[in-house]
Amino acid sequence: PGMAFGGAGLPPGMAMDGFRKQAPAMGSNPMMAMVARGNPMFAMMMNGGMGAGTTAAPPPPKAAPKPAETLSPDPDIVELFDHFHIDPRHLSRFQGLMEKREVSFAGDMLKLWELLEHARSPEGMLVSKMREMETGTFIGKTVPDELLLEISRKYRLDQEAESKLSDILAKFDPERRAAYMKELERHLEVSSRPSAMVMMSLKKLGDGIPLGKPGPAA
Repeated sequence: PGMAFGGAGLPPGMAMDGFRKQAPAMGSNPMMAMVARGNPMFAMMMNGGMGAGTTAAPPPPKAAPKPAETLSPDPDIVELFDHFHIDPRHLSRFQGLMEKREVSFAGDMLKLWELLEHARSPEGMLVSKMREMETGTFIGKTVPDELLLEISRKYRLDQEAESKLSDILAKFDPERRAAYMKELERHLEVSSRPSAMVMMSLKKLGDGIPLGKPGPAA
């Protein structure tokens, strides 16, 4: 008696592997082909469609993360620290601040050299200026505009007075800057020591306080 393949599926006692070994012969065996057409589950088992014996391909290995690049300090910054004997613990913080000030880098460095040269504590001065950079109030070395240069030549201002006046006025918009220059010139017209007069006016100009009425020649 032959094997019966009713709708029940697998014949009792027969192992799955035995069916799979017979799978190549299914197409040439009319009886098996007929059973397969009437029983899709049987056809799947004969052809290994249950997924038995198969394993999923392992995922591709993840690329190792690239180590973070460590940027070398700018040579100009290193020179500043070496010259004024600044504690290296401030180097990373200062480097990070200056990387954000690419446009004004040269003017900032010139201003810092000037400030630290005259500071009793260069390191303390640098730390103070770093705080100003963090709050957005630090202004580096500025280039005097034509109006300021004209007044400087007219009243023979010394380099320090011209430079400091330029730095102070750089905080203001062009309209307000022109107004301060006009007010300042009224005082310079009656001063016998224009450079000293400018230096004494810097605090008021920086705080936005009017210079007041010009006094007698000084």
